Formats: sequence, structure tokens, C-alpha cells
Amino acid sequence: MNRDQWLSALDLGADEVPTRVVLEGSWWQAERNAQRLAVLDDVRELAFPELHLGRSAGEHVVYSCVYGAPRAVEPVHVFGELGTPLVVQIGSCGALQPDIGTGDIVLAETATIGEGASQYYGGVGASAATSSLVDAAEAAFLRRGFRVHRGSLVTTSALLAQPPELVRAWHDAGHLAVDMETSAVFSAAAWFGMQAMSLLFVWDELLAGRSWLDPFPPEERAAQERANAALMDVALELPAGEVGVPGGRTVPRGSLAPPHDREEGRR
Repeated sequence: MNRDQWLSALDLGADEVPTRVVLEGSWWQAERNAQRLAVLDDVRELAFPELHLGRSAGEHVVYSCVYGAPRAVEPVHVFGELGTPLVVQIGSCGALQPDIGTGDIVLAETATIGEGASQYYGGVGASAATSSLVDAAEAAFLRRGFRVHRGSLVTTSALLAQPPELVRAWHDAGHLAVDMETSAVFSAAAWFGMQAMSLLFVWDELLAGRSWLDPFPPEERAAQERANAALMDVALELPAGEVGVPGGRTVPRGSLAPPHDREEGRR
């Protein structure tokens, strides 16, 4: 599909292409939609479900609550084709190091690929954030008084299949946390020449055996809620470039690009 076909399919004007796409991985879609869309103006759902267009500080922004790597890459693909310069992943993660507590912020500099979507966008081994955005996000969260951790995380495809030996292996590899979208979002963004960032708050403390189903005392619940509320604000603060011509290559759905094409797509 060319640019005009994508615009027509989305029922989106050429002057409405967003400067940023904010994605969130969450089961609680209705709750997250209400929370995040409340900070945007002139919100409407586009012709594709769960793609919500709004405005913030004069910019067009798309927000989408899409759970797991296979769904997360789809908005990146669509708006990468249209030349959107920035994608920001937000959501929660499970901590893998003992000094990282619930309510802290994790900023992925790199994300080890443990999901199945990255391969279709040239992702091999690990994918990376835009380093200047990591710096900007860290400064924004520190100004708000959060504990911030930056480094490597791992993205997996199976939320409920994390036995203790696997959690320990992730810890031993030095990963700060685990989530279900970041590496795929980074890979797809790189394919289209987009800048990318991941802003996650810690919910689970997996190394301590505390899952998202465990009860947390009121003060920890408050820390989680405060961190979660800050994600969208920081996502909207990060600098975005001008909407332009897509910088990457398109991979046909359901097929792998040859290795030389994959490497070209990563540049």
C-alpha cells in the first residue's frame, strides 16, 4: 500500500499524520484508554480499531493500547509508512534486579529479543532505543522525583510462562526487567527509520517472587499509580521530529526479508 492508500484506509487527512505514536501494553484496555485519552484534545478513533488520534500542545498524537509484540508492531508499521518520526512504548514491567522496586521507572537502552515479531523487521539478538531520548526521559522522571534505572531489558511473548530458572537466567544476564512489547517496537521503528523509546514502571518484583497478582500494601500501590500516571506525560514531552518520508523498508506480512535486506533495514 502506498501513502495515499494508508491515509484513505485510516480515514486520516494528510495534514493529520501524527508526530508521535504512544503505545501501551496492558490487559486493562478500557481503563487505559480513558486515562490516556483524557489528556489529549479532539480525540477520535480512526478507521482501524484502537488507533486514537488526538492533539497535544498543537501536535497530532496517536495513542493505542495494544498488548504483546505482534499487536504492538502494527501501529508502528502503519505510521512508519506515513512518516511519523517517533514511537514511545509505555506500560509496566517485571523487575529482575534486587535494587529495583515496584513503582520505580525502567528505561530500556537495549531490549533483548525474546518475542517472535522482531524477525520480520530485521531484528536480531537485541534492538535499541534512541539514545538521546533515553537521556531526555531520564531527566524528565528525575525532575518528578522517581527512582530511574536504565540499561538492558528482555522482551518475552509469554506472560504466564516465567519459571524461576528463567527469571534467574534473565537476572544473571544483567537485564533490569522484562516486558512484552519493547524489543519488537524498537525493531519495527528501526526498520522505518523512526526514533523509539520505552517508558516502563515496575509492577512485579520477579526476583523476589512477587508477581502482579500479589497484594501490595497501600504505599506501594500509590507508588505504582503515581509512576503509571507519569508515563503519558513524559511520553508527550519527549522531542519529536517533523513528519516526513518513511526512512525504512516494508516487509510483506507473513514473510521474512532476506538477510541482506534485514541489515539494510536496520541502518
